[in-house]
Parts: sequence; structure tokens; C-alpha cells
Amino acid sequence: MRLPSNSEIIDGVIVPSPIKSEFENIYLKVRQLENRFYSDEEVALLPFASKNNLHKREWELRVKSLKRFKSYLETLKNKSEILDIGCGNGWFCGHLSKIFSCKFYCVDVNLTELKQAVRVFKNQNITFYFADINENIFQEKYFDFILLNSTVQYFSDLNKLIRRLFEFLKEDGEIHIIDSPFYTESERINARKRTESYFEKLNVPEMIEYYHHHSYSELKTFKHKILYKPEKSMLNFIKRDSPFPWIRLIK
Repeated sequence: MRLPSNSEIIDGVIVPSPIKSEFENIYLKVRQLENRFYSDEEVALLPFASKNNLHKREWELRVKSLKRFKSYLETLKNKSEILDIGCGNGWFCGHLSKIFSCKFYCVDVNLTELKQAVRVFKNQNITFYFADINENIFQEKYFDFILLNSTVQYFSDLNKLIRRLFEFLKEDGEIHIIDSPFYTESERINARKRTESYFEKLNVPEMIEYYHHHSYSELKTFKHKILYKPEKSMLNFIKRDSPFPWIRLIK
């Protein structure tokens, strides 16, 4: 993987170019208020959270999402280069890197958790980047898979995001959107109201500017398939499975 000549490395994290983003500080504030900063020992366990993890029930759902994707990867031959957008503390690819011999490239605009990811998942097959995907840091047609795991809600323009990621994808590559909320057009208004109320109660109302509500209709222009669709709310509650879909897109 070629990188810009002015790239630097900060505590093991590759920084191809300087990033100036108000989002990072606001996002980290929310993470702290939600008690989502974990010890290195806890991150190493994820998604199999310890009994002391305040979000253990949520992580139990994400275990199922991980297992579904892992089983899917096991059926495929071409999976040598995987890009993870919005990787956070790196738990998803950190876990996969212990099982598969692929090369993982994990990107976020959250340097704090990226540094933790390096500490916890330091591995010859996984590299962490503090980077903006709109910068020219990756080669075109390079990746077999691009993952968006609980991430798309932080991108305002889903169409623009997908088309940008297609540039990095091999012709037979795939984009996978996992554990990210999607709504019908009629659901979006109420969902936004709930989100506004939540961030106001958290006393971080500025976060609403960076949290977006995408609809299934935005996917219509792309070749896509829903590989997992959550049941209606009550059935989903009984089954204790992810309330969010798993969507595959191809060029």
C-alpha cells in the first residue's frame, strides 16, 4: 500500500495527512458520557464483553453480527485485502485478524481509540490509519471488501460515500454495511426526533449535526442485497438479535 510522502506515525497509527475535525472532540465527549471508553483488557475481549461491561447486552447482539460475517468470509476465496471504515477501537477487524490471514486496513478520525487499537491488536496483518477517506491515501481498485460497521450514520451523504468507496474496490469486490440503522421514509422523521432528544438529554446537542438517518430508498441506485433483515420489533426482542440490517453492495 503506497502512502503520501508526508505521512507520519503517531503511537503506531499511520497519519497520511493532517486532519482538522470538530467531530472528533464531540464524538469522544459522547463516548465518555455513554461509558464507552474501555480498558485495553476489555477491548481485547470484544465483542465477548465481560460481566462488568455496562453495555454487555448490546455486545451480545454484536457477537451475532460478527459470527454471521465470519461465516460469510469462510465461504469465499478472494478476501486478501479488507478495508474497515470507522473502525473505532478496532475490535471487529482485530477479532477477524486472529482467524483469517487477510490484510486489514482500519481507518477512523478518532485518534484516541486508534492508539488503543494499536496497543491491543498489534499484528502484522492489521494497520490503523487516522485518515479521511476523501483524501487520496488508498489505491484505486485495491480492496476485496470494505466494511462499514455501525458507521454510516456519521456520513451525511450515503450516495457520495458509496461511490467514493467503489473507487477503492476491486471489480468483483463488495461493500458490507453492518449494524447500522436504516429507516423507511416515514420512520426517518420520528427517528431524528428521538436522536435530537437523546443528545439534548446527554447535554451534547451539537452531536445531532453529525448523526444522520439513512433510508432504504437511498440504496435503490446500487446493486445491493440485504443478507440479514431484523424481525419486527417484538420478535427481534424475543430472539435477542441485532435490530439493524446487514447489507451487501457490489459495483
